[in-house]
Amino acid sequence: MTDTPTRYLPEHIIEALRTEVPLQKKAKTICLYNYEASSIAADSVSSYIFSKTPTQVHTILDRNVPAWADENVDVIIMSYSGNSSEVEEVYEGARARGCRIHCITSGGNLKRYCERDGVNLITVPVGLSNSDATGYEIGVLVKLYEAMGIEGIQATIEEAIPKILAYRDEIWGSDQVKKLAIRVRGKIPVIYCTGELRAVHKRWKMLINDEIGRLAFSGEYPEFNHNELVSWADKDSDTSDFILVVYRIQTGSDLLDRIVDTSTSLLKEHKLKIVTIDLEGGILDRCIRGIIFADAVASVLKEAEL
Repeated sequence: MTDTPTRYLPEHIIEALRTEVPLQKKAKTICLYNYEASSIAADSVSSYIFSKTPTQVHTILDRNVPAWADENVDVIIMSYSGNSSEVEEVYEGARARGCRIHCITSGGNLKRYCERDGVNLITVPVGLSNSDATGYEIGVLVKLYEAMGIEGIQATIEEAIPKILAYRDEIWGSDQVKKLAIRVRGKIPVIYCTGELRAVHKRWKMLINDEIGRLAFSGEYPEFNHNELVSWADKDSDTSDFILVVYRIQTGSDLLDRIVDTSTSLLKEHKLKIVTIDLEGGILDRCIRGIIFADAVASVLKEAEL
């Protein structure tokens, strides 16, 4: 299933936050397996967990269950289709180690395994595009984390929703979005942001690759500053086919903020095509805003392709 840019991510989050999730044993260590476009929701919510709670959350993209995982570890498996090639191996590996398993899916083999074994299963609506599924997956993952004893995350996102809705209504179809779409069209976009916005650069890349059918690349600060910056700034490098999109936030780290600002200024001095997007709000708030901005630009690009 392809990614179709969606305007309704906030509404989907609101709907999913009404999902009833049974109270679980309080979690201390979580392995969060996320496949396909489910990684967007996993990274969005986990960025908050990493910075705000003492609970250990390991986001994992492969099929290996850690050797240290045991009956004291909670394993969450997220796969919208439920048929990702890794699902069975991870599910059976977690069962063999006695882990507490929780699954988020619309169906497929993953749903069948859960129903067979009586495992905690939270479903999202079937028949959605990957982009439409993201809001539902964010909402139910928030509800599951709350049920596992991670307090405050639902209240945080509910408080942010009115501002997120206002931001969406302001940005969708705006001149800023249309101008960026014009600059991106026909170019290879490279999206950079800090690690807590990992879901944002992934969303951009997925939409451009899968929906628009063009190349796109992405990366993160501060790693970008150590490696790729040298190549971008090389006067002999041919960068004419590329446009850089840099998301900027107030990270809370003076050092990291200086790295982003300095590298952005340096790239502009080397005459690279570069666009900066500033995001405000708390961790969850600005991550969701960044995803909405990506969807808005992709929507314009998609219309231009029709």
